[in-house]
Amino acid sequence: MIRIHKRARESAFLVLCCTAALSGCASLPKPVSSITINSVPPGAQVFVSGRNIGTTPVLVELDKVFPRHWTGRIKSDVGPGFAFYRRLATVTIKKAGCKPYTDQLAGKILRQDITVNLTCGPQYLPPPQATPPPAAAPRSATIEQRLQELFDLKEKGLISDQEYRQEQQRILNQL
Repeated sequence: MIRIHKRARESAFLVLCCTAALSGCASLPKPVSSITINSVPPGAQVFVSGRNIGTTPVLVELDKVFPRHWTGRIKSDVGPGFAFYRRLATVTIKKAGCKPYTDQLAGKILRQDITVNLTCGPQYLPPPQATPPPAAAPRSATIEQRLQELFDLKEKGLISDQEYRQEQQRILNQL
């Protein structure tokens, strides 16, 4: 009788331990496979390690965009160790009229969605680009018409005799 009682007690203890262990597993956070990168204002270009991955808001699959690899220490690392197997990348978010945002993202930061408030204003507008000269109208004129236009330019004194001969030769060479 004592033996049965001892076995029952051991079985109860084993059931209790298994229940406690399994209930602890249920509270572990689920691994994150994707996050969303947002910006305020939206519509900014997102670059990860120099590669354009889309426009905010953008859904990012972590294994494709932030693969794990061995890295050395970075300034945000705390604790011992000199090499870490983790997700680590430089993220840059750019929008015209806003100051670009750049940060090195790793570890815990990549377990939740990211929202970046961009600093915008007229001082962050990109410099105006030089306007290209208007494209020359396509020439649909016949060679005869082009030669007549060239002659008229020479008669009006808008081009020299030498320019007239050079352009005339160029037109005739197209025959």
